[in-house]
Amino acid sequence: MENNTMNPKEVAEILSQTMRDVSERKITLRHAMAISRIAVSLAKVIETVELSDRVEFLEQVLKRKK
Repeated sequence: MENNTMNPKEVAEILSQTMRDVSERKITLRHAMAISRIAVSLAKVIETVELSDRVEFLEQVLKRKK
């Protein structure tokens, strides 16, 4: 199974490119706003998944110590 998830750095790169594209008038502000909303949602999901993975790891470590 292929892992196609993005990391926070990739989301930041997309947002940076979007800002450049708006300033260079390659995309409209409306399109940039849509991209931004999606990127913010994606960043929240990434953070949630990473925190969940860390909690799961810590729980496993604690179980082994009992």
